[in-house]
Amino acid sequence: MVTARLVTQPRACTVIRSYKVAFVALFVGLLVLTVFAVSVNTYRHATQVSLDLSADILAELSAKVIAETSARFEAARDIAEINALLVREQGLDDHQALFRLFGRQLSLLPELESIYVAGPEGDFIQVRSVPQKVTRLIRRQGQPDGRASQAIERLIYRDADFAPIAHINGDASYDPRQRDWYRQALAAEGLQWSAVYPFASTGEPGMTAAVAVREPDGSLVGVIGVDISLSSLSQFLSEQRIARGGIALILGADRQLIAYPQSIELRQAMHQGRDRSAPAERAGDAPVVTQAAANTGLPRVDDLGASWLVDAYQQGSQSVRISAINRVEYRLTRTAGQRYLSQRQAFPAEVGDGWELMIVVPETSLLEFARRLFSEAAVISLILLLAAAIAVSFLALRLFQPLKRLVRNTELIREFRFADVKRVPSRFAEIKAMDEALWKMSQGLRSLEKFVPIDVGRRLIQSGKRAEPEAEVRELTLLFTGASDLASLCEALPPARITELLARQLDIFTNTILRHKGTIDNFLGESILAFWGAPVAVEDSVDRACQAVLACRDAETALHAEWAKSLAPGEPAPPLNLFSVHHGRAIVGTIGSRQRMSWTAIGDNVALGWDLHQLNRRYGTRIIISGEARQQVADRYWTRRLDVLPLSSGARKLEVFELINRRDQMLSPEQLEAIRQYETGLDALLEADWERAEALFQPLADRDPTDLAVALMLSRCSTRDACFWPGLAGPGDDLLAGPFAARAVARSVLSLDAPSPNGTKG
Repeated sequence: MVTARLVTQPRACTVIRSYKVAFVALFVGLLVLTVFAVSVNTYRHATQVSLDLSADILAELSAKVIAETSARFEAARDIAEINALLVREQGLDDHQALFRLFGRQLSLLPELESIYVAGPEGDFIQVRSVPQKVTRLIRRQGQPDGRASQAIERLIYRDADFAPIAHINGDASYDPRQRDWYRQALAAEGLQWSAVYPFASTGEPGMTAAVAVREPDGSLVGVIGVDISLSSLSQFLSEQRIARGGIALILGADRQLIAYPQSIELRQAMHQGRDRSAPAERAGDAPVVTQAAANTGLPRVDDLGASWLVDAYQQGSQSVRISAINRVEYRLTRTAGQRYLSQRQAFPAEVGDGWELMIVVPETSLLEFARRLFSEAAVISLILLLAAAIAVSFLALRLFQPLKRLVRNTELIREFRFADVKRVPSRFAEIKAMDEALWKMSQGLRSLEKFVPIDVGRRLIQSGKRAEPEAEVRELTLLFTGASDLASLCEALPPARITELLARQLDIFTNTILRHKGTIDNFLGESILAFWGAPVAVEDSVDRACQAVLACRDAETALHAEWAKSLAPGEPAPPLNLFSVHHGRAIVGTIGSRQRMSWTAIGDNVALGWDLHQLNRRYGTRIIISGEARQQVADRYWTRRLDVLPLSSGARKLEVFELINRRDQMLSPEQLEAIRQYETGLDALLEADWERAEALFQPLADRDPTDLAVALMLSRCSTRDACFWPGLAGPGDDLLAGPFAARAVARSVLSLDAPSPNGTKG
């Protein structure tokens, strides 16, 4: 009804839709212009703020780098002064104590490369850590006749624990008194820093802190030296976390590169020049060179392979800016169309004369925040646009969205998906009334599910027709269940207890059958009639039925084990259920009068399926399936051929089988042999070979006296009567008083081989 009303009013819908489009276009257009202007202005200001903030951050980073670099030089100065006090007090005689002291100091301060002391007579006591930890001792002794002193040099290579590894004698050609650091320390009071020079041990540039140690009378005790390598400063710069792509450099006077990250590449000519100029002296030796000569070993800014770093140094004075946050100076330079921000700070005079730290960062990495802010603004703009569209469409949604949900509920009711039906809240009285009506209808039909199969109800509703008596012939696979002995249970238990037990059992069986896509036709007391093949055809109906019946049997076993723990004293256990599976043609549809009808299946095969279920009592089995059913699943299930029964029409005989288990559940060799022996004995019995049949059945009876099927076969052998019970029971058959003695197994109202009403053969 709701759908029809909406479809029959296209003009109203068009008016509302056009109004909504115009309204949305007006507001969204204005909002787009506003957001665009705000976004551009925000991006411009965010860019400036990002640059100013980055300059402040770089200034703080520069101060940190300068402080830590100064701390390294301060540590070298402190070590030199501490060692000077020690040497003044103890002298140079105990070189082993000095070795241990210097080694310990190098372990605590890995940025230092070498610590040593030189005596006035040319004695030299040194510990260096690069390229390997080595102790070096040079002793010079004057000859008695006044000739030149005799020098002895001993080098000891040591491991990380300072234990000796190898001893080497040197030529003692090194005289510390000829070195600049020695002379510089003697020429002035206090600690003196040498000029930068390349260390012979590594070829890397470095500096020496030297201080002269004198007695109170002014006589010289020795000169303490501490080497600090500039490569350790380069390593320190490499470890600094700067913005992506940023570089930190320590620059000296006259455009020298004091320290730079290891990732920086220099021009090839500079590499070759440095290789040619490297002296071939032992580690720790300070070459006798002038300040100018020492400086020639350092690269210059022009030697940098990155042109943007060179431009940042050269153009820095032309593009100075002031941060609006903390009034910090910074520079913006341009190289190859890209802008770079640089910040420079001078080192204290006691660290290096004219040294300064320069940090250069690409602008793109600094503006990531501004771009992210712009992206967020764009997202917010889209959200605002969406919010505007939603706001403009709110009135229409208040009306049409509830109607759409009501239409959806009617579709769900038509499909019998009552659990998915949801209430539709609305302030409109008409929609509330419609929702209430649909909700009550869904709840009423949901109760009807318990009495009518869901597929049947769905087809009836989808057809849109009144229910009339109507049926058709279909191929069905029928499943029957029922208790083996309910009468004894009824005599021993009150009705409430019986109802409780049966309800639990029937609920498990029902869920199992429905899980295997079966249709519950009817409950016959404690029995269930279910089938596959209607109202929807199923290709593997027999396999589904066999899976369902085995699952019911296993579920019943677990249920009885649970009941056994809760049975009252003297209360009998519920009887086991008997099952049957049969496949054949049957009439299925709405059967009954115009006032009361039932959707069910009828016919000879339905009666035959019930009779097969009852035959379990005769053969002592739990599950019997017909030959028609077994033929379709013989390769998937273990079965035992129980008997061959004649139908009353005489058209053919019916084979009956015991369903044992699935083929993927292996049977023991004894079980397989018993099945083979029983089926061989049955063939002999049918051929009237009584002695051979009896010889085959008797061992089976001795092995399992409770097997009623074997007992029946032996009874027939003893009477020499191969009659097919029921209906043709012979002399001496003890089943004349049984439930099947007075009638045949099935009638020929709808024979298995008779033509169907539409002319096809079954």
